[in-house]
Amino acid sequence: MEIVTLTLGPLRTNCSIVRRNGRTLVVDPAADAKAILAVLDQRGWKLDAVALTHAHFDHMLALNDLPVSEVYLHPMDLMQLRDPARNLSARFGLPFLCRKSTALLEDGADFEGFTVLHTPGHTPGSICFYDEAESVLLSGDTMFCGGCGRVDFPGGDGKAMMESLGRLLTLPESTTVLPGHGCETTIGREKRGGNYA
Repeated sequence: MEIVTLTLGPLRTNCSIVRRNGRTLVVDPAADAKAILAVLDQRGWKLDAVALTHAHFDHMLALNDLPVSEVYLHPMDLMQLRDPARNLSARFGLPFLCRKSTALLEDGADFEGFTVLHTPGHTPGSICFYDEAESVLLSGDTMFCGGCGRVDFPGGDGKAMMESLGRLLTLPESTTVLPGHGCETTIGREKRGGNYA
């Protein structure tokens, strides 16, 4: 597996381009479709699927401009795709409406070689993508290096976030965590030094 991370958009959101078994997946297509497509072009990769860790605007601003017909996400975040108030785009003056059809990912599903982990708290439908064999977790805004995503936006839930973090902290300590913002970390580092109060 090969992962290219691009940091894009007004909130410096991490977009992961994943290549495995001859297929290419983009997780969280943050702003600047041209930058994402440039990576695909440079490497000769065809885009096969796009998924969201959650439906906040900064994780999907490039979505409508990518050459796929649908986007994968958890059903509890469906309402946010076409509601600028819920996806926070109206708050930042960048009203966004998803124009793609949707495909749903439930907890425990196998998606492009990743296990889907439902980790509500930041949003009701927040999910992470976990590859046990490669020891990699794409954590979205559930777990950051040294912290976690905000729970004071619409749909946020502090108790659910603590439960979700507790679930992630049971993963092997060697697991590399690629968050939605900031630098990468490991489960072991977060167990010893994460600030989740």
